[in-house]
Amino acid sequence: MNSNRIIIIFFLWMLSMGIMPAQDSREQVVFKAMTDELQRSIDSLHIAGYPRPFFIQYAIQEGILFQVQATMGALTGENEFPLSNMSVQTLVGNYQLSNINHSSSDYRAGGGNDMSPLDDDYEEIRRRLWLLTDQTYKTSIEAYSTKMSSIKQLNLPKEVLELPDFTALPAVSYSGQRETTVLDKAYWERLARDCSAIFKKYPKIYGSNVGVEIYSGNIYSINTEGTRLKHPAGLIVVAVNAYTKLEDGEEISDRIAYYGWSKDDLPAIDVILQDVDRMAANIIALSKAPVMEESYIGPVMIKGPALASVLASELMTQRTGLVAYRTPLRSGGIQKLMEDRLNRKILSSDITVKSMPHLKEYNGQRLIGSYETDAEGVTPAGELLLVENGILRTLMCDRVPTKKIKEPTGNRIYAYQPQGISTRVSPGVLSVSTSNGEPYDSLKTRLLSAAKDEGLDYAYTICSLPNGRSALLYKVMVADGSMELVRAGSVSNINLSRLKRALGASSVTNVLNMIVGGVPVSVISPDAMILEEVEIEKQNLQNTTKLPTVDNPLEEGRVISK
Repeated sequence: MNSNRIIIIFFLWMLSMGIMPAQDSREQVVFKAMTDELQRSIDSLHIAGYPRPFFIQYAIQEGILFQVQATMGALTGENEFPLSNMSVQTLVGNYQLSNINHSSSDYRAGGGNDMSPLDDDYEEIRRRLWLLTDQTYKTSIEAYSTKMSSIKQLNLPKEVLELPDFTALPAVSYSGQRETTVLDKAYWERLARDCSAIFKKYPKIYGSNVGVEIYSGNIYSINTEGTRLKHPAGLIVVAVNAYTKLEDGEEISDRIAYYGWSKDDLPAIDVILQDVDRMAANIIALSKAPVMEESYIGPVMIKGPALASVLASELMTQRTGLVAYRTPLRSGGIQKLMEDRLNRKILSSDITVKSMPHLKEYNGQRLIGSYETDAEGVTPAGELLLVENGILRTLMCDRVPTKKIKEPTGNRIYAYQPQGISTRVSPGVLSVSTSNGEPYDSLKTRLLSAAKDEGLDYAYTICSLPNGRSALLYKVMVADGSMELVRAGSVSNINLSRLKRALGASSVTNVLNMIVGGVPVSVISPDAMILEEVEIEKQNLQNTTKLPTVDNPLEEGRVISK
């Protein structure tokens, strides 16, 4: 009798003896169906001439999704419906050599997803798991055969062949809990209506909408190593979007989003209304601003959410961020990997970066990225030092080891995806700090000094990046420090090489809750940072569509304010 079977039999004995924690009916049915079908797959799933599965993981997600949308003070849609999804991951061969790491470095890329029954139907859950397991097994043995053929044909280094494909982990049991709140539909309807009604005062804004999405549920998973996990899943998202179009063809847009686990995590309605009104006024102000005169290359200050967004985006990128990346065998050539820069400088010397997933609050604000145990059952350290004074120390890693990062760090977490199950390597809570913070006035002086040294008459401050790389830009004059809002500027990619040449950062820190690649992330970072060189291109507004033939009906007979 193999070890996997012993673990699962022991698990079933614990259930029968009442040793496992009490569960509700849904949870009991789901775990029993997954456990029984997993055992049957271990015993029976095999095609003659091909390897058996050595690792199978089942996950089932269940929950309730509530959505409400509003435009111009009127509700335009409202839905509440249950969700239930399943995923199966099947690996064949063994931990050393399997079907993964051939054409993709993500072992979950070869898995399968399907809808799970909404009812607590033991037989139907098992039937769907059976079909999905069969599908993923056949896909896996096909990938395994292709990989073995490639190994025979490719001249691979010894270190590549000796590197295990997958890391074995001990069995763990985790049952996460998150506070439950009663769904107050009237509150969210009022919020959507009131926020969207703000735009009635701004008829020059052509389109706007407010969306509220509230998801609450759980993700249950087990695998052949004996691991059994229950992850609470849920999030509240309030998103406000608006755009307008100008006579020269430029489209101007902006977006505000709020995230939380409960209503108390979000600002009060009055505060949100003030934010929305300010956003609308900014769009109008930007629409009246002069067009950027010429493209720019030089020092730039990035402020507020724009900076946090850039930091999260660049530091969490799979291949060029702080994530261990396994080069697939069929990679199409040599790739530059971040782990080759371990113990070398990648950021400004005053910058330190940490993953702090257990941190739940910062300065009184709830951090939506906080978590206890990741989707693989690995409990991360309270702090993972990624960059120390600009020097790369380690990388976040899942169960796929790389040449230099051998063990999982507990950073593969579930994405916010109510209609499916997916994961991504993420810090959860990303802390970016500086050892040499300065007041804003000092930073502004440094910015203008850097521009003057390059013979420039002005520099730029970026306050938001609402639509891709189109930005809310302020021209800052070297002569007197005056600031002028300009438009039609597109900010080029701000990557690690740009962040490495930072000239200074704010002593004031901010928190931004956001979604990056579907994963909830909380970013703690300086409020502003000066980069030595950023490119801002003047947009081409010649090949654009014209304004509507007739004015907005809301403008008739009204005095347009602001």
